[in-house]
Amino acid sequence: MKNYKEYEKRFIGSSDIAALILVGCDENGLKTSTLDFGEDGSYMAYVVDEDAEIGAHYKKVADFKHWLKIYDDDELTYRVNAQEINIYRAGDFGCIIQTIGKH
Repeated sequence: MKNYKEYEKRFIGSSDIAALILVGCDENGLKTSTLDFGEDGSYMAYVVDEDAEIGAHYKKVADFKHWLKIYDDDELTYRVNAQEINIYRAGDFGCIIQTIGKH
């Protein structure tokens, strides 16, 4: 297993309201949620796979099936397809997007 910090960090959006919008699917169909941060700013996330060792201080805040799109205050900023997509958060800015069974 690789530590999550060995993976690439990617820009996932910026916001003046300290939140991004997540849109995707789960077993019941379309699902939306907010991804809250500690303050306004630009946000990055480690994008990892199922082999990543995720720190215990990270907590799963959302999960999706098949696809996920992330929107900031202005536009679509990130998209991913995978069998399963998990979002983890830690502290004010820590974020991990885990993909399992990449399409």
